[in-house]
Amino acid sequence: MRGKFFLSLLVSTLLFGQKLELHFDGNKHITSSELYSSLDLQEPHFYEFYKLPSSIDSKIVDLSIQTLKDYYKTRGFFNAVIESKIDKESLFLNIQENNPIIIKDISNISDFKIDEAVFFKIGDIFDSQRFTQSKKDIKLFYANNHFCNPIVDAKAWIDTDSNAAYLTYESSKNKKCYFRNIEIKTSKNIDEKTVRSVLYLQDGMEFSLGAITKSYEELYAYEGISKAIIDTEIYQDEFVDVSVSVVQNEKPLRFESGIGISSDEGVMASVGLLNRNFLGNLKTLSLKSRVAQIKQNVKLNFDMPLLNRNFTGFEIGFENEEFLGFSESKFYLDGYLKQRRDKHTFKESLIFDKVNTYRSNDRELFPINQLFVLSSKLEYSYDTRDKILDPSSGYFVKSELMGSIKSSVSDATYYKFKTTIGSIKSVEKVTLGLKADYGFLKLLDGELPTSYGFFSGGMYSNRGYSYRKLGPQNSMGDPIGFNSIFETTAELRFKIYGDFKGVIFSDNSFLSQDSTPNFSSGYYSVGFGFRYLTPIGPIAIDIGFDTKNPKEHYAIHFHIGELF
Repeated sequence: MRGKFFLSLLVSTLLFGQKLELHFDGNKHITSSELYSSLDLQEPHFYEFYKLPSSIDSKIVDLSIQTLKDYYKTRGFFNAVIESKIDKESLFLNIQENNPIIIKDISNISDFKIDEAVFFKIGDIFDSQRFTQSKKDIKLFYANNHFCNPIVDAKAWIDTDSNAAYLTYESSKNKKCYFRNIEIKTSKNIDEKTVRSVLYLQDGMEFSLGAITKSYEELYAYEGISKAIIDTEIYQDEFVDVSVSVVQNEKPLRFESGIGISSDEGVMASVGLLNRNFLGNLKTLSLKSRVAQIKQNVKLNFDMPLLNRNFTGFEIGFENEEFLGFSESKFYLDGYLKQRRDKHTFKESLIFDKVNTYRSNDRELFPINQLFVLSSKLEYSYDTRDKILDPSSGYFVKSELMGSIKSSVSDATYYKFKTTIGSIKSVEKVTLGLKADYGFLKLLDGELPTSYGFFSGGMYSNRGYSYRKLGPQNSMGDPIGFNSIFETTAELRFKIYGDFKGVIFSDNSFLSQDSTPNFSSGYYSVGFGFRYLTPIGPIAIDIGFDTKNPKEHYAIHFHIGELF
């Protein structure tokens, strides 16, 4: 028995060497994380103290060094030298990257202007991975310009003696292509006409990869669809036959729940039940409830798709909310029509509110009453952001106009307008976000709930102040609200390490009881914060200070979600 044990130990020693912690030194152009990844290893983040450092077997040191040299060649460093040193249980790899291969000339031979599809520039370091991708990008460029079957050839000549690269791209667009024979295959509870009407593809339409991408996005916007496949087949180098297959969600019922916390609303919890294909044809029905420290609600929502990306539906619900100085409960009913056109969304609503104001600290400013308001509402949005969570480029516009005429079913004649404009631009690892909000309320006759006015301060407003605490106050320190508001935000985000980002920002607010904000007297704040990216959105912590009186007016904010 003892002999077998020693034999097993001997075999293990021969097969498996000593584990060595791996460390890199001297690498400048390529990060350690990229080098670990090239060896199928992962470098632990600085906060992952519970993970052991990456290590390799002592028997594959030479193989690992050769792998790293090959990886350096793909990144344009043909003359990299890697020396190893073993010290106790650690392996230190000293890297001399030496001079990289520099692109000296780029030749484009094409019957179509493809310069914008080639992201290499003279003077760049040659990268074989990017070179391979550039060929795919040229084909995509042709595809988005209606040419489905281009001929693309690309060559790279590498002179290791002079560390120079010479690139040549030859391409021909071939015939212009057109969609035809669009076949739709659906599940039994989804109508073919509904699917066909949301596609951006039509018989005889010029071929475009963008139209296929937008069709995918439109199909997956319906939660009742679990899988969508758009297959294409090129015929005679000119026609593209299309087959669209849609599979419904076999388990349409979904239970939702969550908990969270934010500086604006405090601790919160939500629960809901959603039927993603209620009575078939992608109609949805949901019942949801959300409870936070200052706001609680329950709502029932029904949404029904119509043809050509049109929708109709309704939402009925009850809300209770605590403001500074008063509390408010509301029963509401919202019936709507909605149209979605690419990046544009239009919505027309008829809204009935029954609002009770109670527990008022100032009955003159916040009167205790019950009001009925029947309003019509128009909404418009345009959004080109590349991602919903942590966007890096694009811009967006959101506007709404609502109003009412005093009658037996409405206690006020008024109109209210709000709009938000934002832009996001990234350069390398730095992202600049700009946003402006403007709104005004005009009461012509009757009485409106206090909550119809504007309040300022908080994570999504002026971060130098706590939630709704900015502006003039009554004798008890309660904000009185405003009839007009203009706010701007500028935020610069930069990468710190891994998924951690830092931010610096400036928020400015201009308020008034008139229909025009008072631009001669503003509230200005600056601050800094941190973001940690998660699958459900960035975890954000921000600290803002009023520039005029930073010791007295400052606030700490935290939440999960995207500010832009």
